[in-house]
Amino acid sequence: MASINNKTLLIIACILALIGWIVALAGVARTTDLCNKHEKDNQWRGWGGYDCDKAWRYDWWGIWFTFFLTIVLIIMAWFDKVGGWVSTLQAFCAACLSVTMIDTHNWIGISESWNGDSEDAANAALAGFIIICIALFLIIIFLGMGGAGVNVNVSISKSSKTSPEKESKPTKSVDNA
Repeated sequence: MASINNKTLLIIACILALIGWIVALAGVARTTDLCNKHEKDNQWRGWGGYDCDKAWRYDWWGIWFTFFLTIVLIIMAWFDKVGGWVSTLQAFCAACLSVTMIDTHNWIGISESWNGDSEDAANAALAGFIIICIALFLIIIFLGMGGAGVNVNVSISKSSKTSPEKESKPTKSVDNA
């Protein structure tokens, strides 16, 4: 029998956020690299008229905000320190989610207008930001469940169809004592 509790769900969602972070990091890094190599091309200068070093500043902010927030969440969950910080952590996750959703919106437009290596890099960044958004939604929900006193225990056990059902007797509690 396996049991999954709130702490485990939170850590799984944080790992999902880190996977999205790696994908988004790779996409934005590759796009920045392509931009730096071809800065004088119209493809790069034409996109908003930005220089390469200024084009993706906000996206880099979202990537590193996600990384540090996720690491803090994993450490706090591992040492069972999340309970007293639920509201604060949810606020930081909501702020990070809003930054990431704006990044996602920006990369949708970028990925639709480019082709070749730059399109692949933009699609990677877009996929990473979408994964991060999903993970942050889950983290906010899991933090809220723990803060509301909802304890999730998912148990998986092997059962046999041939074995007869055991009749369970009610246990004594305050209600039926």
